[in-house]
Amino acid sequence: MRIAVLGPQNTGKSTFIQDFLAEFPHYTTPPETYRDLVEEKELEVNQLTGVESQKAIRDFMFGQLRHNTAYNVIFDRCLIDNYVYTYVQYEAGTIPKWFVDETEAMMKDTLQNVDMYFFIPTAVAVPLVDDGTRDITAEYIDTVNNHFLRVLFELSRKYNITVKVVSGNREARMEQVRKII
Repeated sequence: MRIAVLGPQNTGKSTFIQDFLAEFPHYTTPPETYRDLVEEKELEVNQLTGVESQKAIRDFMFGQLRHNTAYNVIFDRCLIDNYVYTYVQYEAGTIPKWFVDETEAMMKDTLQNVDMYFFIPTAVAVPLVDDGTRDITAEYIDTVNNHFLRVLFELSRKYNITVKVVSGNREARMEQVRKII
């Protein structure tokens, strides 16, 4: 099964993936993540992002979904994430509509490359950690979370993708996943 983990920053997605791989060792994850790209190219993200950063991240994720042929694989984020962050910045007036439309088309093109999406929403159980690549502004995170909910609802209805919400502490999340997998 091909799984993508998505959601706003600071929700414990990377920790969830580590726990998932420990629980399901027959799964792999790509050796590089979008975070590696962000650090390597010193890209601006979150509220500071623009077309250049979002395009680099989008193209990286697109290639990862298209060219990774492993079956039991779990991805740290996907093009739905990139689309949501792009759209939030479009609403803030920093990204043009043509780029949102281009990103949306690429996102839709990769929807069927994933069998199941695990959405990890914002939660008070996960402390906000400023690591230099994540925005810890609660209002911004809530805005992103709300856009995820809207987009996932639309995509699941229109394209019949499977989205599972995984929440709670680390143990609760793994218990939920054991029942799903």
